[in-house]
Amino acid sequence: MGRSGSAPSSAGKRYTSQPYLQAQIVHYKPRVSVLDKELTTVSYHGLVNFLLLLLSATLVRLAIENYMKYGILVSIPGASVESRDWLMMLAGLLAVLASLLAAYAIERAAIPATPGRRCAQGSPLPEAGIAIEDRRTLKYHIANLVCMLVGPSCITYFGIYQPALGTLVMASACIMFLKLYSLAATNFDLRRAFRLGDTRMDSDPMCYSRVVRGQLVIPGAGGERLPPAPHPSNEPSRRPIPTATSASFSQNARALDDSIVSGNDRTDAKADALPRPRLRNRATTASEVLRRVANSASPEPGAPWATSTANRAQSEDRAAVGSDDELYAAGPRRRRGSGGRPARDTAEDAADPCTASDGPDQDATPRAAPQVSRYAIHYAVAYPDNVSLGNFGYFWLAPTLCYQPSYPRSASPIRKSFLAKRLAELVIIGLAMHVVIQQYAVPTLAGSVQAIDTRDGFWLSERVLKLSVISAIVWFLGFYAIFHAGLNALAEMLRFADRAFYLDWWNSVDLAAYWREWNLPIHYFCKRHIMVPLVSTPLSLPVHVGVLLTFLISAIMHELLFGIPTHCLRGYSFIGMMVQIPLIQLTQWLVRWRGPESGLGNAVFWISFCIVGQPLGVVQYYHTWVKNNP
Repeated sequence: MGRSGSAPSSAGKRYTSQPYLQAQIVHYKPRVSVLDKELTTVSYHGLVNFLLLLLSATLVRLAIENYMKYGILVSIPGASVESRDWLMMLAGLLAVLASLLAAYAIERAAIPATPGRRCAQGSPLPEAGIAIEDRRTLKYHIANLVCMLVGPSCITYFGIYQPALGTLVMASACIMFLKLYSLAATNFDLRRAFRLGDTRMDSDPMCYSRVVRGQLVIPGAGGERLPPAPHPSNEPSRRPIPTATSASFSQNARALDDSIVSGNDRTDAKADALPRPRLRNRATTASEVLRRVANSASPEPGAPWATSTANRAQSEDRAAVGSDDELYAAGPRRRRGSGGRPARDTAEDAADPCTASDGPDQDATPRAAPQVSRYAIHYAVAYPDNVSLGNFGYFWLAPTLCYQPSYPRSASPIRKSFLAKRLAELVIIGLAMHVVIQQYAVPTLAGSVQAIDTRDGFWLSERVLKLSVISAIVWFLGFYAIFHAGLNALAEMLRFADRAFYLDWWNSVDLAAYWREWNLPIHYFCKRHIMVPLVSTPLSLPVHVGVLLTFLISAIMHELLFGIPTHCLRGYSFIGMMVQIPLIQLTQWLVRWRGPESGLGNAVFWISFCIVGQPLGVVQYYHTWVKNNP
């Protein structure tokens, strides 16, 4: 068969004859090098693959070297733990649980006999100050919180030899301490609103309070009239508050925040967790700030907290979040308020001069870009109906540190396959961490003890750098196990719908962004119960003072969490947390100097945490524990 009609072969490309082949133009336009930062269209996928393969080969080599030097060091988990440690651990966990029951008894005894009655706008509100009963309740809560920390701490420090079991007890105690603090603080506000008859949670006298010569002055408590509340349809007077610059946030957070600020609050589940990279506005009243942390779920019709003001935001809440049945467990559509009396609807409120709304209800027509109300406080469970063992027990198990009478609930049943995957990940990752710690971390730490005793700086630096790889692996495995597998499994069993437990902290351009994004339950707690009360009335402290006190409290909790189980109360964790403040300033200065795209702030973050900070802290704690327990 002839080849004249066949297509030209792709293997040999034919070139047409050109004149003066040696003088053809090669450089005909301006171009930049491929690795130049101005060229943003180049993919580094191949280099990333090579680096991952190189890291894998290095880890395999280290595993072979470790086996040749030490053999198999892994033992059955818990085999070497004495029975006394198990018993003391059980005693510590029971002490933590007892504090929850004590908090429930305190709250039951603190329920007022009768609710207050909301009066017309501008008239003095009865019992605007802190009631004597609430002062006594606060003393009981403080005593319970102190006993809850002191009891497990003494049991751990004097009775538990194994640091892993002691860490479990202290972690449970610290988590319960934060939960009970949130429970007491939230119910304090709910009980105060109940006494004032403020069913709509929008007339808090504390918003206008001030401290004069060490005394709290609250308008309305002494007969003076309260300032008129802003009309719902009018924009309240606002003033900017200082916030971090846009360089303080990761690229993904800033991109998502742009869509949030433009009006779509439901773009992502991370919306409420993201800090905003521009000057935000805050209402002059403290209630506006406190309402910002309220849950975005829409209330059930007829719920006592959902009368009047809920109708103004109900349409957009439903359009953005879903129906009530999708958010809350099935229950009576008409809940009863205190004393068994059905909650009044909007028409009844309008007819009563003492409960009349501040203005006409807004149009319920859904808007084109609906938003979830950030300031309206309305729950599906009213105070004091939330003071029950079932409600407090759910909060004890819920993957959050901020108490609410009700939470968004998923309408779908528990996904068994999803739950099985998360539980399997917990078991597998737990075993992997046990193997890595015993087989690789312990021999490296044993060498670090000798390096510290001989004061050999080069040897100690080599131990720290070698441990950094192991520490980073354990840290990443622990993060995934706790914040993704563990909290998602717990949320699935409880049908807890808010699954935003962390953000993309690995892209943090500075340390401030990391502390906001890597642990959202702690971030929410610090913001709601520490920062906002400190910078709001009546204290009105500067923002930098609130940041300092927040890190101080966090440093104390870290020292209790790591120092007591290792019997090493030398302030290593405390100093490590307080050093974060100058490091935050350093990374933010680097970002302002070189820009967020330079990666300098991100590099300082990785060096301070994974390469130097954590390994050095582990070496110090292990050295002290070995010397105290020969």
